[in-house]
Order: sequence, then C-alpha cells, then structure tokens
Amino acid sequence: MIKPRSFIFGLMVGLVFIALFFLTVDEKEMGEALADAELKYLAPAAAFYFGAVFFRTLRWRYLLSPLRVFAALRLFPVVVVGYMANNLLPVRLGELARSYYLRRREDFSASTALATIAVERVYDGITLLLMALAAVPFLLGYDLLDGASSSQRWSWALLGALAAAVFVAAIIVLTMLAIKPGFARTIYNLSRIFPSKLRPKVQKLISLFIEGLMVLRKPRRHLGLFLWSLPIWLFEGALYLLIAYSFGLHQVFEPAWLLVPVVLLVMAASNLASSIPSSPGSIGTFEFPAAAALVLVGVGQGVAGAYAILVHVALLLPVTVLGLVFLWVGHVSLGRLARGSEALSETSKARVEHMTSQEAQES
Repeated sequence: MIKPRSFIFGLMVGLVFIALFFLTVDEKEMGEALADAELKYLAPAAAFYFGAVFFRTLRWRYLLSPLRVFAALRLFPVVVVGYMANNLLPVRLGELARSYYLRRREDFSASTALATIAVERVYDGITLLLMALAAVPFLLGYDLLDGASSSQRWSWALLGALAAAVFVAAIIVLTMLAIKPGFARTIYNLSRIFPSKLRPKVQKLISLFIEGLMVLRKPRRHLGLFLWSLPIWLFEGALYLLIAYSFGLHQVFEPAWLLVPVVLLVMAASNLASSIPSSPGSIGTFEFPAAAALVLVGVGQGVAGAYAILVHVALLLPVTVLGLVFLWVGHVSLGRLARGSEALSETSKARVEHMTSQEAQES
C-alpha cells in the first residue's frame, strides 16, 4: 500500500503547481481555445509518442546489454507499464514499478534495473537542456523573448543553470561509482549506519545498484546513450509540434519554422519540471512550466494553458490505457504493482528480498 506521507507530499507539490497554473492563465480564454482546438492531430501525435516509447525501450536495452541481452519486444511492455505507473501513482513510483515488473517478468535484479533507469533520467535531463540551449539563439535572434521582463529572463536562466548543475553532477557521481572502486567502496561503507542484521542485505542492494552502472565504464557508451536519447525526444517533440498545430500556433510565429525552437523550449521546461516527485501523472508540475514557456515567447495565457493541458492528455492517456492492458494480460493488479514498488523503496526494512517468497505464498 502507498504510504500516506508519500501520497500527501506528492499531492501538496502538485496542488502548489496547479494553483500557480490557474493563477497565471485566463480561464475563459483557455476554455474557448480548448473548444476550438482541432483534435484531428491527436491520433498522429499519439503515434509519434509511442515511437518515442519504442526508442526508450531500445535505449534501455542498450543500458542493460552489458548485464543481459533482452529482446526489445520483451522490454516494451515493461517500459509502458512503468510510464503507466508514473501516471497513476504519486512521487514518480513508476521508476520503481518498472524495476519491480522487470524482476517479476524476467527474474532480473530490481536494484540493478533501477540503476539503469537512474542513468536514463540523467541523460533525458542533459538531452533536454541541450535542446533548449540550441533553441535559445533562434528565440533571441527573432526577438521572441523581447516581451519578457529582465527578471523573467534571469529566472529562466537561473533555473536552467541549476538544472544543468544537478544533471551534470549526477552523471559525474554515477560514472565515478562505475569506474572508481574507491569511490564505490566509500558508498558501500555507508551501509555501516544500518543495524548488523540489515547490513548484509543493504550492502547487497548497493552492490546490485553499482552493477547496473556497468554501461558507464566505457567512455564511448556515454556517446551511445546520448545518441539513443536524441530520437526519443525528437519523436516526443513531434507530438508537441502537432498539437501546436491544433491551436494554430504555426500562424503565430513568423517565419513559421520558429515554432520548432519554441516547442523545444516548452518540451524541455515541462519535462524537467515533471522530474520533481509530485502528484500522479505530474499534474500541475507539467502544465505550469509548459504554459509559462509559451507565454514567455508571446503566446496568450489562455491558449498557452489550453495547449499545456491537451499535450499532457496526449502524453498520459494512450500509454496509461496500454499499460493497464499489459498488466491485465500479465495477470498483475495495479495494487500489487504499487505494493512491489513501495517495497523496493523500503531498503531499510530489507523487504526487497522477501517479495518473491511473499508472492509465492499469495499465489
């Protein structure tokens, strides 16, 4: 069962961002924009998103390949279930759910899988930041940021620099864990803070996590991860672009191709903010920065809010439905998936090793 404090924390963070969203948009104009949106773009947008999910599967296969080679079609349902869980469970429990589901389906260490997912998230952040950085010269060159105040520009620049520092620090730490035995040993020795009865199991979890970082031991693998990340975000960017056409945003900018760097900025802002553990589906933490980024380049508040909502629906609904179908076919309930995910987060109670025998008794 999901801990009340996890649920309350995620809910509170989400509510703060939802409040900020509605305080900064024109609700009447937003409703009118949603009513006038051309929904014919939703189906091809969803198709592009599933293309992004498939490339996520291929990247994860690449990450796991030093440990075990999986067929992409075996991993695809696991990835979809993980994203479905992120959409329905708070504080991004989908990352743990994916690790748990992989262990259940393929008898693969959940802790090791979780390490590879951590690497994924870092490379997602780095790729998004580089895409946003590539968009900024075009936005400045065509004066799209002239309407923003000096404080707004500095706020966005500061947030971008902070995000860059976090992701660069994360990749450095993960790489050090992978290639420097002394650094890994220091982390390993931190397990001494646990009681002697729990210490061996905690040490095993740390060892399995570090094993999952094996892909980072070769420098060329870093380039490979970045190259695998590019098509993911290009396909997802196509979803953002198509839904921009739903609201006629291609007619707002002159020349029309400026919509591409605008979309890159919006995609980076919304996804980087969504990495904050919050409410199920990152509701609020997605909409507020997506709309704010559009307003920054001169789009009306109502249209910006409507666009953020429709993009989020396109990202959430299809993958959630497919994930529930995969769970149903695999005879796994959402409740069991949530319990398994929670168990992985409770390393201090050493419940991970107990899950397999517990499931056998339940069956």
